[in-house]
Amino acid sequence: MLSASLHRAMSEPEDVLGSIRETLKEDGREAAVRAVEAALEDYPEDGLLWLEAADLHLPPRSRGKPIDPDLSQCANAVRCLRSAVSFSPDLEEAWALGGLILVDHLGMMEDALEWWEEYRTLNPESPAPMIEQVAILARYGEYAAASKIMDLIVNLNQDTLTKSQKRRIADVGRSLEDALGLRQKDVFRPQDPNHPRWAKIERYRNQKPVSQTYFLFFMIAPLVFVLGFVASAALSPYGAKGQVITFLFILAAFFTITRLSEPLFRWMNRNATDLDRALDIEMASGKVCIPESVREGRLHKSMLKYRPPAWLERHSRIVAEGQRVQRRWVTSFTTK
Repeated sequence: MLSASLHRAMSEPEDVLGSIRETLKEDGREAAVRAVEAALEDYPEDGLLWLEAADLHLPPRSRGKPIDPDLSQCANAVRCLRSAVSFSPDLEEAWALGGLILVDHLGMMEDALEWWEEYRTLNPESPAPMIEQVAILARYGEYAAASKIMDLIVNLNQDTLTKSQKRRIADVGRSLEDALGLRQKDVFRPQDPNHPRWAKIERYRNQKPVSQTYFLFFMIAPLVFVLGFVASAALSPYGAKGQVITFLFILAAFFTITRLSEPLFRWMNRNATDLDRALDIEMASGKVCIPESVREGRLHKSMLKYRPPAWLERHSRIVAEGQRVQRRWVTSFTTK
Protein backbone atom coordinates (compact mmCIF):
# COMPACT_ATOMS: atom_id res chain seq x y z
CA MET A 1 0.00 0.00 0.00
CA LEU A 2 1.24 3.51 -0.86
CA SER A 3 1.46 5.97 2.01
CA ALA A 4 -1.13 8.76 2.24
CA SER A 5 1.58 11.36 1.70
CA LEU A 6 2.51 9.74 -1.61
CA HIS A 7 -1.09 9.79 -2.78
CA ARG A 8 -1.37 13.50 -2.01
CA ALA A 9 1.83 14.19 -3.92
CA MET A 10 0.77 12.52 -7.14
CA SER A 11 0.11 15.87 -8.80
CA GLU A 12 3.62 16.40 -10.18
CA PRO A 13 6.47 13.95 -11.01
CA GLU A 14 8.95 16.10 -9.06
CA ASP A 15 6.78 15.82 -5.94
CA VAL A 16 6.42 12.10 -6.51
CA LEU A 17 10.20 11.70 -6.58
CA GLY A 18 10.49 13.46 -3.25
CA SER A 19 7.79 11.25 -1.75
CA ILE A 20 9.50 8.11 -3.06
CA ARG A 21 12.77 9.15 -1.42
CA GLU A 22 10.92 9.81 1.83
CA THR A 23 9.42 6.33 1.56
CA LEU A 24 12.92 4.94 1.07
CA LYS A 25 14.13 6.59 4.26
CA GLU A 26 11.11 5.70 6.38
CA ASP A 27 9.95 2.31 5.07
CA GLY A 28 12.95 0.82 3.27
CA ARG A 29 13.92 -0.14 -0.24
CA GLU A 30 11.14 -2.64 -1.00
CA ALA A 31 8.49 -0.08 -0.14
CA ALA A 32 10.24 2.50 -2.31
CA VAL A 33 10.30 0.07 -5.26
CA ARG A 34 6.56 -0.49 -4.89
CA ALA A 35 6.07 3.27 -4.67
CA VAL A 36 8.02 4.05 -7.83
CA GLU A 37 6.26 1.26 -9.75
CA ALA A 38 2.91 2.73 -8.73
CA ALA A 39 4.07 6.22 -9.74
CA LEU A 40 5.14 4.96 -13.16
CA GLU A 41 1.60 3.78 -13.81
CA ASP A 42 0.54 7.43 -13.57
CA TYR A 43 3.63 8.91 -15.26
CA PRO A 44 4.86 6.19 -17.65
CA GLU A 45 6.81 8.66 -19.81
CA ASP A 46 8.78 10.40 -17.07
CA GLY A 47 12.51 9.68 -17.55
CA LEU A 48 13.54 10.75 -14.05
CA LEU A 49 11.09 8.30 -12.50
CA TRP A 50 12.50 5.49 -14.64
CA LEU A 51 16.02 6.50 -13.58
CA GLU A 52 14.92 6.42 -9.95
CA ALA A 53 13.40 2.98 -10.51
CA ALA A 54 16.69 1.74 -11.97
CA ASP A 55 18.59 3.05 -8.97
CA LEU A 56 16.17 1.37 -6.55
CA HIS A 57 16.52 -1.98 -8.31
CA LEU A 58 20.27 -1.86 -7.63
CA PRO A 59 21.86 -2.44 -4.20
CA PRO A 60 22.13 0.68 -2.01
CA ARG A 61 25.30 2.74 -2.26
CA SER A 62 27.70 2.17 0.64
CA ARG A 63 30.63 4.14 1.97
CA GLY A 64 32.81 1.06 2.27
CA LYS A 65 33.17 -1.73 -0.26
CA PRO A 66 30.44 -1.33 -2.93
CA ILE A 67 27.73 -3.99 -3.10
CA ASP A 68 27.57 -5.52 -6.57
CA PRO A 69 24.13 -6.26 -8.07
CA ASP A 70 23.14 -9.77 -9.08
CA LEU A 71 21.94 -10.74 -12.56
CA SER A 72 18.26 -10.10 -11.83
CA GLN A 73 18.97 -6.67 -10.36
CA CYS A 74 21.09 -5.71 -13.39
CA ALA A 75 18.40 -6.87 -15.81
CA ASN A 76 15.71 -4.83 -14.04
CA ALA A 77 17.97 -1.77 -13.86
CA VAL A 78 18.83 -1.92 -17.59
CA ARG A 79 15.13 -2.31 -18.45
CA CYS A 80 14.34 0.86 -16.49
CA LEU A 81 17.30 2.74 -17.95
CA ARG A 82 16.24 1.95 -21.51
CA SER A 83 12.90 3.55 -20.73
CA ALA A 84 14.60 6.49 -19.01
CA VAL A 85 16.72 7.43 -22.04
CA SER A 86 13.84 6.72 -24.38
CA PHE A 87 11.65 9.34 -22.72
CA SER A 88 14.46 11.70 -21.57
CA PRO A 89 17.43 11.36 -23.96
CA ASP A 90 19.34 14.14 -22.16
CA LEU A 91 19.75 12.10 -18.95
CA GLU A 92 23.53 11.63 -19.04
CA GLU A 93 23.48 9.78 -15.71
CA ALA A 94 21.16 7.15 -17.19
CA TRP A 95 23.38 6.68 -20.26
CA ALA A 96 26.50 6.34 -18.10
CA LEU A 97 24.89 3.90 -15.65
CA GLY A 98 23.48 1.77 -18.47
CA GLY A 99 26.86 1.54 -20.19
CA LEU A 100 28.56 0.61 -16.92
CA ILE A 101 26.11 -2.20 -16.17
CA LEU A 102 26.15 -3.59 -19.71
CA VAL A 103 29.95 -3.80 -19.88
CA ASP A 104 31.24 -4.33 -16.34
CA HIS A 105 28.40 -6.31 -14.78
CA LEU A 106 26.80 -8.15 -17.70
CA GLY A 107 29.62 -8.36 -20.25
CA MET A 108 27.11 -7.56 -23.01
CA MET A 109 29.59 -5.76 -25.24
CA GLU A 110 27.45 -5.85 -28.38
CA ASP A 111 24.52 -4.28 -26.57
CA ALA A 112 26.86 -1.69 -25.06
CA LEU A 113 28.19 -0.71 -28.50
CA GLU A 114 24.65 -0.16 -29.73
CA TRP A 115 23.74 1.65 -26.50
CA TRP A 116 26.53 4.17 -27.01
CA GLU A 117 25.73 4.46 -30.72
CA GLU A 118 22.22 5.59 -29.79
CA TYR A 119 23.75 8.23 -27.54
CA ARG A 120 26.09 9.33 -30.35
CA THR A 121 23.13 9.78 -32.67
CA LEU A 122 21.42 12.05 -30.14
CA ASN A 123 24.57 13.91 -29.10
CA PRO A 124 27.14 13.65 -31.92
CA GLU A 125 29.50 16.22 -30.38
CA SER A 126 29.92 14.32 -27.11
CA PRO A 127 33.19 12.37 -26.80
CA ALA A 128 31.87 10.06 -24.05
CA PRO A 129 30.14 7.44 -26.26
CA MET A 130 33.02 7.33 -28.74
CA ILE A 131 35.56 6.78 -25.94
CA GLU A 132 33.48 3.86 -24.64
CA GLN A 133 33.13 2.35 -28.12
CA VAL A 134 36.87 2.59 -28.76
CA ALA A 135 37.58 0.85 -25.46
CA ILE A 136 35.17 -2.01 -26.25
CA LEU A 137 36.44 -2.52 -29.81
CA ALA A 138 40.03 -2.56 -28.55
CA ARG A 139 39.09 -5.30 -26.08
CA TYR A 140 37.76 -7.33 -29.03
CA GLY A 141 40.96 -6.80 -30.97
CA GLU A 142 39.11 -4.77 -33.62
CA TYR A 143 41.87 -2.17 -33.74
CA ALA A 144 41.12 -0.80 -37.21
CA ALA A 145 37.50 0.01 -36.31
CA ALA A 146 38.62 1.45 -32.97
CA SER A 147 41.21 3.61 -34.71
CA LYS A 148 38.58 5.13 -37.03
CA ILE A 149 36.48 6.26 -34.08
CA MET A 150 39.61 7.49 -32.30
CA ASP A 151 40.32 9.76 -35.29
CA LEU A 152 36.87 11.31 -34.81
CA ILE A 153 37.66 11.94 -31.14
CA VAL A 154 40.95 13.65 -32.00
CA ASN A 155 39.12 15.98 -34.37
CA LEU A 156 36.72 17.13 -31.65
CA ASN A 157 37.20 20.39 -29.77
CA GLN A 158 39.69 19.31 -27.09
CA ASP A 159 38.55 22.12 -24.79
CA THR A 160 35.25 20.28 -24.26
CA LEU A 161 37.00 17.21 -22.82
CA THR A 162 37.28 16.65 -19.08
CA LYS A 163 40.59 15.70 -17.47
CA SER A 164 39.43 12.12 -16.92
CA GLN A 165 38.37 11.85 -20.57
CA LYS A 166 41.74 13.16 -21.74
CA ARG A 167 43.55 10.63 -19.55
CA ARG A 168 41.42 7.79 -20.84
CA ILE A 169 41.89 8.86 -24.46
CA ALA A 170 45.65 8.94 -23.89
CA ASP A 171 45.65 5.44 -22.34
CA VAL A 172 43.49 3.92 -25.07
CA GLY A 173 45.49 5.78 -27.73
CA ARG A 174 48.77 4.25 -26.51
CA SER A 175 47.23 0.78 -26.57
CA LEU A 176 45.99 1.32 -30.12
CA GLU A 177 49.38 2.55 -31.29
CA ASP A 178 51.05 -0.56 -29.88
CA ALA A 179 48.40 -2.86 -31.34
CA LEU A 180 48.37 -1.28 -34.79
CA GLY A 181 52.09 -2.00 -35.00
CA LEU A 182 51.39 -5.73 -34.75
CA ARG A 183 51.09 -7.94 -37.77
CA GLN A 184 47.53 -9.09 -38.40
CA LYS A 185 48.40 -12.70 -37.61
CA ASP A 186 49.82 -11.64 -34.23
CA VAL A 187 46.49 -10.17 -33.10
CA PHE A 188 44.88 -12.80 -30.89
CA ARG A 189 41.54 -14.06 -32.22
CA PRO A 190 40.26 -16.36 -29.45
CA GLN A 191 37.28 -17.51 -31.55
CA ASP A 192 39.80 -19.29 -33.79
CA PRO A 193 40.68 -22.57 -32.00
CA ASN A 194 43.80 -22.95 -34.15
CA HIS A 195 45.30 -19.56 -33.31
CA PRO A 196 48.95 -20.06 -32.20
CA ARG A 197 48.41 -18.04 -29.01
CA TRP A 198 46.22 -20.83 -27.62
CA ALA A 199 49.23 -23.15 -27.47
CA LYS A 200 51.13 -20.69 -25.24
CA ILE A 201 48.11 -20.07 -23.02
CA GLU A 202 47.70 -23.83 -22.69
CA ARG A 203 51.38 -24.19 -21.72
CA TYR A 204 51.14 -21.57 -18.96
CA ARG A 205 47.54 -22.21 -17.91
CA ASN A 206 48.60 -22.72 -14.27
CA GLN A 207 50.72 -19.56 -14.07
CA LYS A 208 48.87 -16.69 -12.41
CA PRO A 209 49.19 -13.15 -13.82
CA VAL A 210 51.78 -10.78 -12.35
CA SER A 211 50.12 -8.09 -10.27
CA GLN A 212 51.12 -4.43 -10.52
CA THR A 213 52.11 -4.45 -6.84
CA TYR A 214 54.35 -7.50 -7.26
CA PHE A 215 55.98 -5.98 -10.32
CA LEU A 216 56.72 -2.71 -8.53
CA PHE A 217 58.03 -4.23 -5.31
CA PHE A 218 60.07 -7.12 -6.68
CA MET A 219 61.30 -5.74 -10.02
CA ILE A 220 61.21 -1.95 -10.03
CA ALA A 221 61.98 -1.25 -6.36
CA PRO A 222 65.20 -3.35 -6.15
CA LEU A 223 66.62 -1.63 -9.24
CA VAL A 224 65.74 1.81 -7.90
CA PHE A 225 67.27 0.85 -4.53
CA VAL A 226 70.56 -0.09 -6.17
CA LEU A 227 70.64 3.15 -8.19
CA GLY A 228 69.78 5.13 -5.06
CA PHE A 229 72.56 3.44 -3.11
CA VAL A 230 75.10 4.24 -5.81
CA ALA A 231 73.89 7.86 -6.02
CA SER A 232 74.02 8.23 -2.23
CA ALA A 233 77.59 6.94 -2.09
CA ALA A 234 78.67 9.21 -4.94
CA LEU A 235 77.01 12.34 -3.46
CA SER A 236 77.78 11.74 0.23
CA PRO A 237 80.69 14.26 0.26
CA TYR A 238 78.20 17.05 -0.52
CA GLY A 239 76.33 16.69 2.76
CA ALA A 240 72.70 17.84 2.99
CA LYS A 241 72.71 19.09 -0.59
CA GLY A 242 73.82 15.66 -1.75
CA GLN A 243 71.02 13.99 0.22
CA VAL A 244 68.43 16.23 -1.44
CA ILE A 245 69.83 15.49 -4.89
CA THR A 246 69.86 11.77 -4.08
CA PHE A 247 66.20 11.88 -3.02
CA LEU A 248 65.20 13.69 -6.21
CA PHE A 249 67.25 11.24 -8.27
CA ILE A 250 65.47 8.27 -6.65
CA LEU A 251 62.07 9.79 -7.40
CA ALA A 252 63.00 10.50 -11.01
CA ALA A 253 64.49 7.01 -11.42
CA PHE A 254 61.36 5.36 -10.00
CA PHE A 255 58.93 7.16 -12.31
CA THR A 256 61.20 6.81 -15.35
CA ILE A 257 61.84 3.10 -14.88
CA THR A 258 58.18 2.45 -14.14
CA ARG A 259 57.17 4.14 -17.38
CA LEU A 260 59.86 2.43 -19.45
CA SER A 261 59.03 -0.98 -18.00
CA GLU A 262 55.36 -0.88 -19.05
CA PRO A 263 56.04 -2.97 -22.21
CA LEU A 264 57.80 -5.57 -20.04
CA PHE A 265 54.83 -5.71 -17.66
CA ARG A 266 52.44 -6.19 -20.57
CA TRP A 267 54.67 -8.89 -22.05
CA MET A 268 54.76 -10.77 -18.73
CA ASN A 269 50.96 -10.67 -18.60
CA ARG A 270 50.32 -11.41 -22.28
CA ASN A 271 48.67 -14.76 -21.51
CA ALA A 272 46.35 -13.16 -18.97
CA THR A 273 45.49 -10.33 -21.37
CA ASP A 274 44.72 -12.79 -24.16
CA LEU A 275 42.57 -14.94 -21.88
CA ASP A 276 40.75 -11.80 -20.79
CA ARG A 277 39.90 -11.15 -24.44
CA ALA A 278 38.66 -14.71 -24.79
CA LEU A 279 36.33 -14.14 -21.85
CA ASP A 280 35.07 -10.94 -23.49
CA ILE A 281 34.34 -12.83 -26.71
CA GLU A 282 32.47 -15.52 -24.79
CA MET A 283 30.35 -12.91 -23.01
CA ALA A 284 29.73 -10.88 -26.17
CA SER A 285 28.79 -13.83 -28.37
CA GLY A 286 27.03 -15.88 -25.69
CA LYS A 287 29.09 -18.91 -26.75
CA VAL A 288 32.30 -20.56 -25.57
CA CYS A 289 35.77 -20.48 -27.11
CA ILE A 290 38.12 -21.34 -24.21
CA PRO A 291 39.41 -24.94 -24.21
CA GLU A 292 38.39 -26.99 -21.15
CA SER A 293 42.03 -27.65 -20.25
CA VAL A 294 42.63 -23.89 -20.00
CA ARG A 295 39.37 -23.35 -18.13
CA GLU A 296 40.52 -25.74 -15.42
CA GLY A 297 43.88 -23.96 -14.93
CA ARG A 298 44.81 -21.46 -12.24
CA LEU A 299 45.22 -18.66 -14.78
CA HIS A 300 41.56 -18.87 -15.79
CA LYS A 301 40.40 -19.09 -12.18
CA SER A 302 42.46 -16.04 -11.23
CA MET A 303 40.88 -14.08 -14.12
CA LEU A 304 37.44 -14.77 -12.65
CA LYS A 305 38.39 -13.87 -9.10
CA TYR A 306 37.44 -10.19 -9.25
CA ARG A 307 34.50 -10.39 -11.64
CA PRO A 308 31.16 -9.14 -10.26
CA PRO A 309 28.45 -11.71 -9.37
CA ALA A 310 26.11 -10.83 -12.27
CA TRP A 311 28.96 -11.32 -14.75
CA LEU A 312 29.89 -14.67 -13.18
CA GLU A 313 26.28 -15.87 -13.16
CA ARG A 314 25.78 -15.03 -16.82
CA HIS A 315 29.14 -16.54 -17.78
CA SER A 316 28.38 -19.78 -15.93
CA ARG A 317 25.16 -20.11 -17.93
CA ILE A 318 27.06 -19.62 -21.20
CA VAL A 319 29.60 -22.26 -20.21
CA ALA A 320 26.85 -24.66 -19.11
CA GLU A 321 25.12 -24.38 -22.49
CA GLY A 322 28.44 -25.17 -24.16
CA GLN A 323 27.67 -23.82 -27.64
CA ARG A 324 30.84 -23.19 -29.60
CA VAL A 325 31.38 -19.72 -31.08
CA GLN A 326 31.89 -19.62 -34.84
CA ARG A 327 35.51 -19.52 -35.90
CA ARG A 328 34.99 -16.34 -37.93
CA TRP A 329 32.77 -14.56 -35.42
CA VAL A 330 33.06 -10.78 -35.57
CA THR A 331 31.12 -8.00 -33.97
CA SER A 332 27.87 -7.12 -35.69
CA PHE A 333 28.34 -3.47 -34.74
CA THR A 334 28.85 -0.93 -37.49
CA THR A 335 29.12 2.76 -36.74
CA LYS A 336 26.77 5.06 -38.62
